[in-house]
Amino acid sequence: MAKLRVGTRGSLLALTQTRLFISQLCEKHPDLAVEEVLIQTQGDISTEPLNQSKTPGLFVSALRDALLSHEVDFIVHSMKDLPAQPFPGIDTACIPVREDSRDGFVSRGNIPLMQLHAGAVVGTSSPRRAARIRQLRPDLTVDSIRGNIDTRIAKVKQGEFDATLLAMAGLNRIGRAEEACEIFDNNDFIPAAGQGALSIECRSEDSEIRELLAVLDDKKTRLLVAAERHVLVGLDAGCATAIGAWATWDQGILTLCAELSVESSGEAQRAELSAFLEIEDWAQASQLGLEIASRLKASPISERVAWK
Repeated sequence: MAKLRVGTRGSLLALTQTRLFISQLCEKHPDLAVEEVLIQTQGDISTEPLNQSKTPGLFVSALRDALLSHEVDFIVHSMKDLPAQPFPGIDTACIPVREDSRDGFVSRGNIPLMQLHAGAVVGTSSPRRAARIRQLRPDLTVDSIRGNIDTRIAKVKQGEFDATLLAMAGLNRIGRAEEACEIFDNNDFIPAAGQGALSIECRSEDSEIRELLAVLDDKKTRLLVAAERHVLVGLDAGCATAIGAWATWDQGILTLCAELSVESSGEAQRAELSAFLEIEDWAQASQLGLEIASRLKASPISERVAWK
């Protein structure tokens, strides 16, 4: 029996999505056994607002360190937590089928965003979400919120905040999708690049492990994520950058839309491009992302954007 060690954060969401992946992997490889290794990251212990952090990959670096030091054989991330640039010595071995990429709105009394009373406090640590809320409802107060999904929902229920925004993928995975009183359409509320997708990483040198993990790789998700994340690469976006990117692939046409915003004011610039390509044409998808980034960076709004 083959045995591998997987590195994961200890939060409910991290464990849930790691165990889901392991379950599906073991269905493909019945003789495989996988041991969980819990790893605490800087993002788990820091109380600093995420958009003020000067350390890229708060939820990622400790996992990658454990992988490169051979403490674990592969690691599981939420794709949207990953820094834009590739990491030397590490490969993305598998990107499974994507979950819901949309943002959900959780509020006290289940009041939709546009019906909240003026001055209501919306909690988010995402510059992208903060900018969009300020654009749609400049009369609301946006304040930083930290904690896992359960903690953030509790802060709303207890009255510390009137509302918060959460990725529907996370709510779905831990069985709390009913907490969202409103789910935003991606055209109205462009999600984070890669939102809803997982990234399964292994050491570049471990070709056998990479092949073993790749049985769950989803070509369409990898194509979409390549386009979205290369918007970040082209912008050299950091934690403070209010940027969303969302791609679709339908009948051979990849369409990529991205929005760059000023967090403090909600001012925003959108760009959209389409191209006909094959499902494994990740290079052209990546190029589309870089072209969108170039257009956004050339726009007047880029001078007022917080990049790092």
